[in-house]
Amino acid sequence: MKKTIYSVHPSVLKMNWCEPEEYLESAERDVEEMFTGGKASLRPIYDALLKLGLKTGKEAKACPCKTIVPFYRNHVFAQIKPTTQTRIDIGFALGNMKPTGRLIDTGGFATKDRITHRIPITSKEDIDDEVKHWLKVAYDRDA
Repeated sequence: MKKTIYSVHPSVLKMNWCEPEEYLESAERDVEEMFTGGKASLRPIYDALLKLGLKTGKEAKACPCKTIVPFYRNHVFAQIKPTTQTRIDIGFALGNMKPTGRLIDTGGFATKDRITHRIPITSKEDIDDEVKHWLKVAYDRDA
């Protein structure tokens, strides 16, 4: 198995539904497939968000799925989702916090979803101090 930036999804370890190496190989493929076709231009934005999310704290890890890349500490605290061909949403687990600035309420708190807020990202320039702030707040809330 080649070295990877990704970690094994907690459900793989808990439910033992596949071998960790198998999951990691699949995760790498899933990420590649997320950015094929019309979404290929989003890959540099994704790479920057991934790097930022992993630097949020020493316990942060990224565990890709087919359509999203969640960040875990103890639970999901944020996620990267290539939403359209021109936009990635960075989502945050912020509970019933009132949105401010560019933060958008997803309705997730009312539906008991972990991801309750998001910021749309259409360029690397959108990854600013506000995004870093909310990543850190979400990470710290999951201590």
